[in-house]
Amino acid sequence: MLYRAIAFVIGGTIHEAAHAWVAYLLGDRTPKRDGRLTLNPIRHIEPFGFILVLLAGIGWARPVITNPAQFRVDRKFGMLLVALAGPVSNLLLAIILIPVFLQFSNGITPLAGLLYVVISLNLLLCTFNLLPIYPLDGEKVLRGLLPMRYLGFFHQMESYGQFILLLIVFIQPLNRIFVTAPYLWLKTMLGLGF
Repeated sequence: MLYRAIAFVIGGTIHEAAHAWVAYLLGDRTPKRDGRLTLNPIRHIEPFGFILVLLAGIGWARPVITNPAQFRVDRKFGMLLVALAGPVSNLLLAIILIPVFLQFSNGITPLAGLLYVVISLNLLLCTFNLLPIYPLDGEKVLRGLLPMRYLGFFHQMESYGQFILLLIVFIQPLNRIFVTAPYLWLKTMLGLGF
């Protein structure tokens, strides 16, 4: 539980800070105004979401508020970049930590155990957040890739997204297909298939 707590604080902070920094670099001053351009976990970790991570293994961080009207690029493309920033940051952090983990994985040590949990949780955050379901980042990425004529579909799906997400999380066959399989595939691709 301690490792999971540390891993979530690191992964959730990196994820939300990445959203904030990309939005800011695109011209949106909202993340700066809200104090989100930091790696201070207090600014990013949502207390109830954190407690649920500890108790149930699923939770959330505090979402970054953005104002696409301030972007210096096309709003749709800007939101796609902001949405991708979170999962990509989790993936990059895992990739950076893998060589460090491999250096310490010769024996069973607390550091090796912690690194493995941090890497695994960041890969899970990456794959889970890329699901194309509202309110996850994957939905915003898909919205940014598809033509505007599908905008009405996305607005309709916002009503059902959280319900669909709960089904995927708690119904094991759906969870294995949409969460576990992509996560295990990514771990295997990165040489952590053990």
